Amino acid sequence: MKDKPVKIKSRNADISVEKVNEKLFDEIAEKSLTDSSQLGRRSLSTTIKPKLLDKKSNKGIRKLFWPALFTFVAGAAVYESYLFIQNLFSFNKVLGIAATVVAGLAVVSGAIGLVKGWLSRRKLRNRKNKQEAFSQLISENTYGESQKLIDDVNTEIGQHLDLSGPISIYTGQKQQVHNDRELIQLYSQTVLEGLDEIALETITKHATESAIMVALSPLAAADMALVAWRSSKMLQEVSRIYGCPQTTLGRIGLTRQVMTNMMLAGASDMLADAGAELLGKSLTATVSTKVAQGIGVGLLIARMGIQTMKLCRPVEFTDDNKPKLSYIRKSLYNKITTILKKSEPSKDAVKVKGEQDDRD
Repeated sequence: MKDKPVKIKSRNADISVEKVNEKLFDEIAEKSLTDSSQLGRRSLSTTIKPKLLDKKSNKGIRKLFWPALFTFVAGAAVYESYLFIQNLFSFNKVLGIAATVVAGLAVVSGAIGLVKGWLSRRKLRNRKNKQEAFSQLISENTYGESQKLIDDVNTEIGQHLDLSGPISIYTGQKQQVHNDRELIQLYSQTVLEGLDEIALETITKHATESAIMVALSPLAAADMALVAWRSSKMLQEVSRIYGCPQTTLGRIGLTRQVMTNMMLAGASDMLADAGAELLGKSLTATVSTKVAQGIGVGLLIARMGIQTMKLCRPVEFTDDNKPKLSYIRKSLYNKITTILKKSEPSKDAVKVKGEQDDRD
């Protein structure tokens, strides 16, 4: 017996069935639209991605700006000086001659300073080339090519420091079987590590002095002037230790390189200093705000000094002998707290003095 289709004869039933069908149709259509829109978004996000346009380089314009500005200012200064001297000659010949002599001395000394600054920057570039040459020899298994570079570095450093003792130790330990890599490592251990100790002592000294000055200075402008002065002096001394001293003009370029290296410090250096940062926070939490500012300034100068060592050292540091900020931080904190405790009167003395004032 076959099943017969059931027919709904009720009008209300027909209407309800039609509504159900319309609702199901709307849900299916809405779902299909949603799926298609999501698929479109996925396809756009995976296949049609926007691309950044190449940035138009304007380095040529930026390079021309400073020379043009310098030429304009120098030309205006020369023209005004000429008019000033001409007026002095018309007023009094003796004053005109004196002004001419002073202007001539200023021009000659300025020219000598520019030449020395150019030579100092050239020495710094040559030092970078020597670092690359030493790194290449360390990575290669060669013989007899490193000694010439070592002799050149000894000549440069020997103009400012006495290296007779370390060089004699290096010469006594050097053997013919040593390849270039072993000779460079031996030279770094016997000669350059002594320079590293002197440089670290210099950095610690300037960082401590700057921290104390900032901690005791009541003016923010004085703090900035002290930081600029001590950091410039430190850069000069550290670069001189490694045989590439920088003049005032050269220190400007060196400072720019140091700040660039500090901003581009690798993740390994940041992780290495993370423990020192936590130590600094726990230490500075127990001192006054001004002392904490002094310690922060001292650490900033210490960072600059370490980056200067990396730029001026002939052979690049390795993971085993690179200078660490934690050592300078501990020494800095101990020295500044000791000096400040000595400079402050004790609480008992202040209390006794207050009692005497009350009696009077």
